[in-house]
Amino acid sequence: MTDSLLYNVPLALVDAYRGRHLVVRSRDPDLISAALSTKDCDDLAYVQILGLSAPVDGLLRWECGTPLDLVVEKPTEELPLLYKYSPLLTDRPVRVSVPFAPGFGKVVRLAISLDFAVKLEGSQPAHSLAEELLGVASDYLYRPSVSVPVEFFHSLFLAFFRQEPVSLWAVQEEDPRRIRYVTDQNEETVGKRFIGMAPPSDFNEFVSAQIAGLITEGGECRGCEFVDSCSGYFKWPARNYRCDTVKVLFRTLAEAARELRSDLAACPTNGTGAA
Repeated sequence: MTDSLLYNVPLALVDAYRGRHLVVRSRDPDLISAALSTKDCDDLAYVQILGLSAPVDGLLRWECGTPLDLVVEKPTEELPLLYKYSPLLTDRPVRVSVPFAPGFGKVVRLAISLDFAVKLEGSQPAHSLAEELLGVASDYLYRPSVSVPVEFFHSLFLAFFRQEPVSLWAVQEEDPRRIRYVTDQNEETVGKRFIGMAPPSDFNEFVSAQIAGLITEGGECRGCEFVDSCSGYFKWPARNYRCDTVKVLFRTLAEAARELRSDLAACPTNGTGAA
């Protein structure tokens, strides 16, 4: 590898980024399997399929066992299309990325039932989706049948449980110190929700500058109990976005983590109890 960064690039720009650690995205799964040989597999972190409407035959024949990320764009319309991707789980990890849009909860629940890992995308869920969002979080935390990670819940819950630092920017793969999103016009930016905006003057300082600015402004972030783990993630692009639902979500995850720690601490240690 020529550097340690991960680059999310469109399939058309793969040649320009060969030798680097890549996420390759395309709307056509057949083009992915035709363009990327087994020699390319070592450079691939995973492949993104944008939308679920295209045929999957090429991927089923593809010899690379590279993980897949199925990017849902229209939850209500694409919900039944998840079934055709389930055979891919026999030879590779598959994740379903779901936007905060009406109907996303049904997609998440179906994906979980099919044993797909899940990632929630989008930084500022509409307040009308609060009930749906908190319902999905409750399923992740308390439904016994859930055996796959649901991000970003999963990483936050583990960090709260272990009492370790975590960055939501990193969890959501938008920390430009680790990953860069390359647009179809070959311009590097922070992530796809930053397309059309001027890139930061210093990618490495973007996250710290974001939260420092928000704290200086004296808004919600100042004094927020979750500022270290969120780091202003939910204040982009609208800095005046109200985080009421987000805070309830974070508190739900943190409380569940505390309860689990307490339950485990109350369990008898090995070697105690009746013989």
